[in-house]
Order: sequence, then C-alpha cells, then structure tokens
Amino acid sequence: MFCGPRTPPWVYFPNTRIGAPNPLSQLTTHPQVQDPTTLFSAQEAAANEKALKRASGDSLLYDLLEAALHVRSSHNLVLLSDAYHFAERTYRSEVRRSGKPLIEHTLAVAKILIDINVGSTTVAAGLLHEAIDEKARALPSLREEFGEEIATLVEGIGKIKDNIFHAPEEARAEHFRTILLALAEDLRVVLIKFADRLHNLRNLDELDAETQQRMAIESRDIYAPLAHRLGIARLRWEMEDLCLKWIEPEAYASIRDKILLKRQEREAFIEEVREPIQNAVTAAGIDVSIAGRPKNFFSIHKKMRRRAIGFDEIYDLMALRIIVGSVQECYTVLGIVHSIYTPVMARFKDFIATPKANRYQSLHTTIISPQNIMVEVQIRTWEMHQTSEVGIAAHWRYKEGGDKPTELDAHMPWLRGLLEWERETPDPLEFLEDLKIDLFPDEIYVLTPDGDPIQLPSDATPVDFAFAIHTDLGLHCAAARVDGRSAPLHLPLHTGSRIEVIPSDEARPVPHWLDFVKSRKARAQIRRYLRDSLAADAEWPRSIAVEIAGSDREGLLMDITRTVSDLDISILEGRVSTRDGQVGDHFVVSVPGQAAYDALFVELANVPGVDRVRDVTGT
Repeated sequence: MFCGPRTPPWVYFPNTRIGAPNPLSQLTTHPQVQDPTTLFSAQEAAANEKALKRASGDSLLYDLLEAALHVRSSHNLVLLSDAYHFAERTYRSEVRRSGKPLIEHTLAVAKILIDINVGSTTVAAGLLHEAIDEKARALPSLREEFGEEIATLVEGIGKIKDNIFHAPEEARAEHFRTILLALAEDLRVVLIKFADRLHNLRNLDELDAETQQRMAIESRDIYAPLAHRLGIARLRWEMEDLCLKWIEPEAYASIRDKILLKRQEREAFIEEVREPIQNAVTAAGIDVSIAGRPKNFFSIHKKMRRRAIGFDEIYDLMALRIIVGSVQECYTVLGIVHSIYTPVMARFKDFIATPKANRYQSLHTTIISPQNIMVEVQIRTWEMHQTSEVGIAAHWRYKEGGDKPTELDAHMPWLRGLLEWERETPDPLEFLEDLKIDLFPDEIYVLTPDGDPIQLPSDATPVDFAFAIHTDLGLHCAAARVDGRSAPLHLPLHTGSRIEVIPSDEARPVPHWLDFVKSRKARAQIRRYLRDSLAADAEWPRSIAVEIAGSDREGLLMDITRTVSDLDISILEGRVSTRDGQVGDHFVVSVPGQAAYDALFVELANVPGVDRVRDVTGT
C-alpha cells in the first residue's frame, strides 16, 4: 500500500454527480500547512456548532456544511446556512432544462468551490449565483440580507452566462473579454464561473448535440487553459477529460478501457519503484508522503496524437509524487532518489528555483527503473502541493468583510497586462485569437546577456524576447544573436539559450512578424504599430530606387527577391550585375507605406552576402 495521505484514485470518471465520489474532494492538507484564517473565536465556533446541529434534519445542507468543515475548519457555517435557505426559497419552483431542481446545480457549484478551498463568502455567492433578475442584477432581497460584497459577486456571474453558444463569433469573443475583465477585477467571480461551467460539463448529456459540442470546444480552448494559467490543476484536468469525452467519444472510451485493463499491473510497477525510496527517505529521518500520480485521459490522448504513437508506447501513465515538509528536504530527497536510481539528466527541471507563470513549483526528475522503464518523479512541499492542486485559490484568503485581494498583480504577473491588453485590442475577434494563443501552457526560459532568466511561450522568437525586455527594443529590433551566433528573427528559441537583440533606429515591425511571434505582448504591439503606420501612410505607395551591393553567392538573388516579396513590396524593374565576385544590383520597387520602407533596408541588410543597401531615388 502507498504510505501517507491517499491521493485521488488512479482512474476517475468525469461523470461524477453530487453524492458520488468526487476527485476534487480528495485534497489532503498536511497539518503543517495552515490556513491563516483558521484562528477564530470561541463564539464563532459555537455558532458553527449550532448551525451544524440545526442542519441535521436537511441532508443536503448537512452534507454541504460537513464538507466545508472538512476542508477548512474556519468556514462560516451560519453564512452558508443562510445562503442555502435563501437559495432554497428562491429556487423552490425553478428547474433546469433537464427538469432537475435548480437548487441541485447551485449546491454542486458550492461543493466544487469548497473543494478548491475558497472562503465562505465565495461559497455563499456560488449558492446564490442564480438569484438575479432578467438584467443580471442581484435580487433586492439578496442585497438586503447578504450585503454589497456577495451581491456584487452574484452580479458578476450574471454577466457571463452560458447562453451564447449560438451567437455570432463577435458576440462570443466579447463574452470572453467579459470573463477576463471579471478576472482582473475580482478573481472570485471567475472561480465561481469555473465551478458553474464544470458542473454543466458533468451534465452535458442533458443538452442538445450542438450545444454539447460548442460548450465542450469552448471549455477545451478557453476555460481549461485559463484554469491552468491560474494553477487550478484539478479543475483543468476534469474539464479536459469531459471535453474529450464529448468531442472525441471513441478516443475517450478507448483510453478509459485500456487504463482499466492494466491498472493493477501499473500500480504494482509503481510500488516496486516507490518502496526503496520510501525506506531510504524514512531512514534519513524525513517525514514524507509518496504516492502514484496519474495522467488524465486528455493528456494521454494529446501525447499519443503529438508523437503519433499508440497507447502501449506511453510509459509514463503513472509517476511518483513525493511530498515533504520544507524546500531543503526537497533537494535532500532529490539526492536520495538519484543515489538509488539512474537519473535522466536531460529531463531534470527545477521549478522551485524558477516557478511557472501560474506559481507552480516542484522538482521534476526522470529515473530509470529496475525494469529499464523511465519514471517521472515530482518532489514538492505540502504548500507547493496545495498550490499545484488549487492554484491561485490557495493564495487568496478572503476575510469576511475585509479588503478585496489587491495583491493579484504581485502573485500573477501574467495578469498585470490584462486590462492594458484589453484596451489596446478593440477588435473582439483579434482579442479572442490572441487569448487562445496566450492561454496555452507551454513555456521556455531564456537568458539575457547578463544571465537574467526571461519566461516566454514555447517556440518564442528573438522578437518575442525583445518585446519582453522592453517595448522600444521590440519596435527597433534589427538582428539577434543566440548563444553568441547570428540568428534570424524568426528562429524558435529553447530553454537555456542566451539571447542578445541588436537594435537599430531604422528598424520597425513588419506585417510578416505576426506570422511567427508567439507572445501576446509582441502581437499586440506589432499590430498597434502597424495600425498607426497605416494611418500615416496617406502619401504612399511610392516608387523607390534601391541599390544593393555585396558578395555574390548561389541563391543570393532569390533571397533578395523573396525578402522584398515578404514585405508586400512589388518589384517594378531590376538590373543585376556581377563582376569579380561582387554584385551591384539596382531595383525599382513599389513600397506601400512607411513601415514597409523602414523594414526594407533592415531586412535586406540581414540577407547573407549583402554588404550595403541604400535608397538612390532621384540620383
């Protein structure tokens, strides 16, 4: 048997209902990780005890309060009881499209919120989130009984309803803009929305086929990646699996059946790897929990498709997760693991020293098992584990009646530019396109010339790096050096590379940069510059005479003409001459605008073999 607190079952089925085992309810909090709000008065404790006794005659309410106390002993059970009774009175005669009572949905939302360890105010708002009028305003009686804070949360949820699946694409884009604005204003609104969406996904069989597909695709492309960005892994995993179930039901069923078929075999294998580590760590006097960590169905499917491999070729369906009490013990255990098993050093990652953008921290190492199979091992503290499971919700402690969480920017750098980004992207479809790119989780870490780490999206380029350092550097990026060597601006970067950007006063963004940049900031700033340039291009297009000198080589002329074409510049006429290995080419080109004019000379100068480019118009 695995030691320490039990982790979620290795296989879970995403069609979980209230009353059934729920993978979200399995989070175990180590005694050393205490919620700072657990200190409350004897009077509050007595009020909670009385509320629990009064609920004993109502199984739905009693189960809710018991679940709340199990996760956080400081929950305000009086508030939750009042919210439940208000919801029960308000929704008493209301049913969902499935014919089920509306109160069942709001209770399910509240339980999901409890499972990700949010405060009582947020759980209460989850219970009450359907108590709005036709204009998405909180009912006056709700505002009167529960105050402005909960009423504002309920109204925030009312603005992002799930009734836009058949709306035009522009309307859906505006819907996502509303979600992100709500996130920037108050994280709790989006956490409630996540819980609302997850319960709807669990009950997709109650909706028509077209709505099933639209909701599943939207959840896969927007909600699950956003949950990842906020570090709420457990919500993300279940959302992804439910989406796979409805978008690709055959693939989902195939993976599910194959996992069940060999489950015992894999668990026995993990136990064989785990036991020597357990014995060595215990002998070192370290209090440790070691358990198997499953891959969710969606990640298995994604890996099979990305690598074009079969299910039987995936060897890391299970991994080991080791949880200890301190950062120092993480590194001590890492040494112990490497002394027992041979590590694959190319796959070692230190996310403690360099946390991910969503604040995820762990040591990741891959070892070779006695059966000559690679096994991933994750090592973290209990606090890191809680953050990895419920993400940003683990860092927010809403004291009832206290201040709003003004530390959001400090904890989540990704969100700092959210409002600025929204203001600078007036086109809703453009906003949605950038959002989908920005939400996907893969990241790399590159270095400045001084050795400072910079986090970028996977496959980011020197242009992305330049904009990450400073907007002006991106706008004047002319050339780049990667690990000391000249590199094209479109080169995909890799973790560990040292990047140097060479600016030029003449250099400017050009349209084809949008074909290869990956970061949201780079895309937004390039678009903004191009829009501003377009407005200033009333005097264009112009015919420009260009002289190019350099050393002749095979393919030089082709590279020159391709570079000009990539800038959307037309060649009107040309004269090519070569003598003693030197070229002296003259072209007349039609340039559409100032940005293209500026870029023409920079891009041509970067063509290998070209020594000099100049404007000879009128000479």
